[in-house]
Amino acid sequence: MSLDWMTTKENSLPEAIAGNDREFTVYRAEVKSPDDQNVQRAIDATTEKACELLEGNIQDDSRYLLFGWNVDTATLTIVVTDDGKVRDSHAVVQCTFATDGQPLNTEDIQFWIKDFLSSYAPFLR
Repeated sequence: MSLDWMTTKENSLPEAIAGNDREFTVYRAEVKSPDDQNVQRAIDATTEKACELLEGNIQDDSRYLLFGWNVDTATLTIVVTDDGKVRDSHAVVQCTFATDGQPLNTEDIQFWIKDFLSSYAPFLR
């Protein structure tokens, strides 16, 4: 699945800790079809986008590739961060799902992310 990525520059993110002094480049996409097959393809495409940006996001203090799921907004956010999860990388990937009021299954989302990462050769290198 190909997603249309909108890129914006922001000085802060709602999820970020106050005082984070970085300017963020946020790559955003929206998925309007909430069926499982489209959601899985979009999760794969979002994870792939984050992996493409990974090398440029890693800094001396980077430790984690963090996947965050906001149940209220049905948004997957992927960022590289440090040990304390205080200093996020400058590139952030977000995908929002139109769920028509039905919450997405968090366990499915976790499984799809793990499944994609375990078979995505560029990530494993």
